[in-house]
Amino acid sequence: MEACALNDFYSPAQRARFLNAVSKRRSVRTYKSEPDVAQLSALQYAAARVCLPGVRIEIADMPPELLFRRLPVVGGITGTEKFAAVIADTSVPRAGLLAGISGEAFILEATGLGVGTCWVASFRRKEILLPLEENEKVLAVTPLGIPNEVPAGRKRRKLTEICAGDPASWPLWAYNAAECVRQAPSAVNLQPWRLDYAGRTLMLFKSSAATLPLDLGIALLHMSLGAGDTPHTLYWGEGKEIASMVVEEEA
Repeated sequence: MEACALNDFYSPAQRARFLNAVSKRRSVRTYKSEPDVAQLSALQYAAARVCLPGVRIEIADMPPELLFRRLPVVGGITGTEKFAAVIADTSVPRAGLLAGISGEAFILEATGLGVGTCWVASFRRKEILLPLEENEKVLAVTPLGIPNEVPAGRKRRKLTEICAGDPASWPLWAYNAAECVRQAPSAVNLQPWRLDYAGRTLMLFKSSAATLPLDLGIALLHMSLGAGDTPHTLYWGEGKEIASMVVEEEA
């Protein structure tokens, strides 16, 4: 099995900050202002530290009406011109998964700083004037700003709907990891993943061939974070299995 690039990439302090932000993160579409100077400095620092190999995050300015498409149900994004672009080298294996991990780590750092965000994978790519290297592509963007109001709670599937078997019978570390995945954001809130547990191993599967690699990368980071301090190693999977997480001993 091939070891996952996420193993030991983030420090214990980073992981603790990410996990603390998971329950606080919301998708924000309306903002009252842009981040202040101190917040922007911290975001730039975070962008330089959270990206796995083959991924980078750039912070820039653009009027939201030029960058974001207005959706009929949820409305447009307003109130800030600051945004972050998640850029991946598409020649790197599993580029979309790595971008999902890195982008979600950045978004959780932003949440901890009091900065609102919103994953957006459908946007006006031709309007982004960021310099790109050969094989690089902007896979997603997020606005950055101070939320206009606290968004309502998030709708999520029941844990039993995304798990094979009864997660209540799993070890606590596996249950907590699955619950953390349940809280992960995904395109139109589809939660397109499934989890299964067997023999000290928690496995993450995609639920359909159309599932975005970005979504699965986000879920994978959440799975690792949810295991907390339980020592574990992540391995890439094949086919519908995205990755597996193996603990050193039952916990």
